[in-house]
Amino acid sequence: MKKNLARKSHLEKRANLAKEQFNDCEKQTILNCIELIKKLKPKVVHCYLPISNKLEINTELIFNFCWENNIKTVVPISDFENNTMISVLYNNETELEINYYKIPEPKNPVIVMNKEIDFIVTPLLAFDKFGQRVGFGKGFYDRFFIQCKSNVKKVGISLFEPIDKIENLNQYDIPLDHAISPNNTFNF
Repeated sequence: MKKNLARKSHLEKRANLAKEQFNDCEKQTILNCIELIKKLKPKVVHCYLPISNKLEINTELIFNFCWENNIKTVVPISDFENNTMISVLYNNETELEINYYKIPEPKNPVIVMNKEIDFIVTPLLAFDKFGQRVGFGKGFYDRFFIQCKSNVKKVGISLFEPIDKIENLNQYDIPLDHAISPNNTFNF
């Protein structure tokens, strides 16, 4: 399936989920992600803060688990002029503000070096059986992945199972190490 078709079809699938089904899938996906964090024992977890009007998976439970287990957490701040991100410290005392693009971000960011990150939870719309992902199409996470250490665990979370294959990939597309759905954890 071509990226634009996967993006469109999965946005529609997400929007058409009944609220109860969405909540059940979201919760199970997050619990599966926490199980992977327990298994891999990262010291620093980079995780996105969801954009509510895009129906992204709510990551609050991931942050709570990390904080309860003394795992440092960071979140992205996006630069839309050059489609890049920096990582900033995030904890239960961090004050947030909503930016122009409706993305929650820390008010007084404290930058954390990307090379410190062990585990990245990335949003996505679709992924395939080879670990390739489709997001919103700006390439933020692909650019971000190459700025991190080579053994960082790149983990996508999804409400849906993988599609067979994402076509029209390019040299900038970086595959995931793991993808998590409500029913499975995939290792690539």
